[in-house]
Amino acid sequence: MPTRRQGSDPVDRDRIEELFYGRPDQQRRFTQDFPILPDVWIAYGRSPADRLELLLSPHNESDAATAASQLRQRLERDRNAPGGRWQAAHPKLPPPRVLFNESVVLAALSFWELLRDALPLTDWWKRAIAPLGIEWTRASLGALASRLNSNPAGASALTTGADPRLLVKLIRIAAVIEGERRGRPVPEVPVEQPTLTQPEIDGFADLFDGLEPPEPAASGVVWSASLNRPASTGVWRSRLTVKADAAARLFDMKTAGIRWALLDTGVDARHPAFKRRDASGAVRAPDPTAGADDALNSRVVRTYDFLRIKELLDPDAPMPTGGDAVEASRLQPVREELARSLKMGRAIDWTLLEPLLRVPHTAGGYKPPQFDSHGTHVAGILAANWPEAATETPIQEPLYGVCPDLEIYDLRVLPDNPKDTADEFTIIAALQFVRHLNAHKDLMVIHGVNLSLSVPHDVANYACGRTPVCEECERVVAGGVVVVTAAGNRGFDKRERDPAAYGDYRYISITDPGNADGVITVGSTHRMLPHNYGVSYFSSRGPTGDGRRKPDLVAPGERIDSCALNDYYGTMDGTSMAAPHVSGAAALLLARHRELIGDPRRVKDILARTATDLGREARFQGAGMVDVLRAIQSI
Repeated sequence: MPTRRQGSDPVDRDRIEELFYGRPDQQRRFTQDFPILPDVWIAYGRSPADRLELLLSPHNESDAATAASQLRQRLERDRNAPGGRWQAAHPKLPPPRVLFNESVVLAALSFWELLRDALPLTDWWKRAIAPLGIEWTRASLGALASRLNSNPAGASALTTGADPRLLVKLIRIAAVIEGERRGRPVPEVPVEQPTLTQPEIDGFADLFDGLEPPEPAASGVVWSASLNRPASTGVWRSRLTVKADAAARLFDMKTAGIRWALLDTGVDARHPAFKRRDASGAVRAPDPTAGADDALNSRVVRTYDFLRIKELLDPDAPMPTGGDAVEASRLQPVREELARSLKMGRAIDWTLLEPLLRVPHTAGGYKPPQFDSHGTHVAGILAANWPEAATETPIQEPLYGVCPDLEIYDLRVLPDNPKDTADEFTIIAALQFVRHLNAHKDLMVIHGVNLSLSVPHDVANYACGRTPVCEECERVVAGGVVVVTAAGNRGFDKRERDPAAYGDYRYISITDPGNADGVITVGSTHRMLPHNYGVSYFSSRGPTGDGRRKPDLVAPGERIDSCALNDYYGTMDGTSMAAPHVSGAAALLLARHRELIGDPRRVKDILARTATDLGREARFQGAGMVDVLRAIQSI
């Protein structure tokens, strides 16, 4: 998390929002007209001296590789420009970090670097600022402010199509945050005051004095800048509740050949619940013809560590550590070739990245999750086959997931260590990798994705369902993959700061990527008595911010027993536990009716049409509780 600069009071969110939108008692237009979205201003207001990780969306006529290359070049020129302005603004900071995936650029930028280096690359700057023909000197900037003060609301103040009111906001908000960064706070003025004060003009001039206009090839390559949002986990009896057991008895279904990708903290592929078994339930002997990378004899067929992705996509970073010396030596030429490709601004080459991301399934090289059982627990709900749990654990019953023979791809996007943080960029990269795997095979490699995770959505920044991670989920769905995601656990505000308050239920609390239209968004209900208890109090509720019905379904998510680390079991709550029940239902539907493979929207429609109505509001339960048996029988 960003650190707070000593001796400086951060600019709080209320002041930033007032500068951007106007007073709370006025009609406030939550707009995306400006390329820097409100969450970015708010974050820099809190931490004006820090570098923050941003996601830069390229213009639709450009691409992420080009935008990253142009930003790197501009940052380098700024850093080496005569006069030492960059060094004075960044006395203790190393050069900034810029990398990209297929759809967005990840840039760790200071406030100075955002406004002087990234903002001039935007299409907004190309249309509104470049035609002004400003000489970026203090005198010229002061003259611009004077013109705005003479007629702050009228188009006659400028000779271009730029909105003078938006420019006033830019000058004012930039000056306030830059003043905090420099330790010279700008006095607060009434937001209704149309004219700029001298401290505001001086702060704006300090920031933009000596700015170099962008090169023609770089002009307009960036569309918008938002925060790289943090992500978090969304946390045998429930199998009966969704009727997976009845479906298994009635239909001799095998999910052989169906594979599901879990984007989570990691799955312990050595857990006995994921061993390959024969028809009698006995663990199969390892296949002697299998290569050394299949030594675990596990239905977790591949493991990829996407927590390495930033280092791998940074051509100046060293080889990520964690593998043995022999493996690192073997992969070093691949790493060098990838770095050369990235420096040349080429598109992402997943073929080069794949061996660098893969966690080997060799006897001595496999590294399971160390601290967090979340991913293993989710995988167990979906695909456990652990009859020995009846005698080896206190639950005294065999532990079976919804699809006990399903194969799993383990894509680690959430940190196993609770001290680390997860982010949107990493999740997007993993989703792009899923598309790559399917695009380069005659038959689909991965048929479904489970995202038991949560990225908070701030309605002031993006249209609901149009955030970078939601857009990437839509691309995965368009590629024929079923995407199931947790609704989030924000359905109840505990009011921990006010012990006298009991708390409130929260509507419109669905988290991303659950706001994406094409995904199956899953809320939580009781593991055994859903009709009695209805929707779990913590389960996020709809509708979405733009009025669509969400969640789509509910499934058991309270006190769910499943697999844990160290070959044991654990009990967890959350919509994270509900989502894999629906992933399992979708996998069984695909296994029974193979013609549905590649048609995720029809799968979603079938599961919704055949759900069991719990008699609750649609914004609580969606279509109702998933019913595996009814879904299969409906076709």
